[in-house]
Amino acid sequence: DKVRVMVYTLICRIEGDLHIIPESRLTDMLNVKTKDFLPMTDVKFYDLKEDKVFYETNYAAVNRDSVIAVFPLDGEERKNFI
Repeated sequence: DKVRVMVYTLICRIEGDLHIIPESRLTDMLNVKTKDFLPMTDVKFYDLKEDKVFYETNYAAVNRDSVIAVFPLDGEERKNFI
C-alpha cells in the first residue's frame, strides 16, 4: 500500500508516496524501528526557503533519522492519522 505524504527534514520538504505494509496505518510504518529508510515513489524535494522543487525522482529512500515530521496528504489516511 502507499500513502501520499509530506515529510520535513532539516534541509528540505519531501512530497511523495510512502510505501507501507499492506493493511497497516501510516503510524505503524513510522513506528517500525527495524527499518532505517522510508521507501518513497513519485518524489519531489522542495527548498524550505523558496518553496521551489529542486529535485524530482521516481524513487527515494529517506533516512528515518533525518525525518522531523510526516503529514499524510491522502484523505482517508489523514483521517486515521489525526
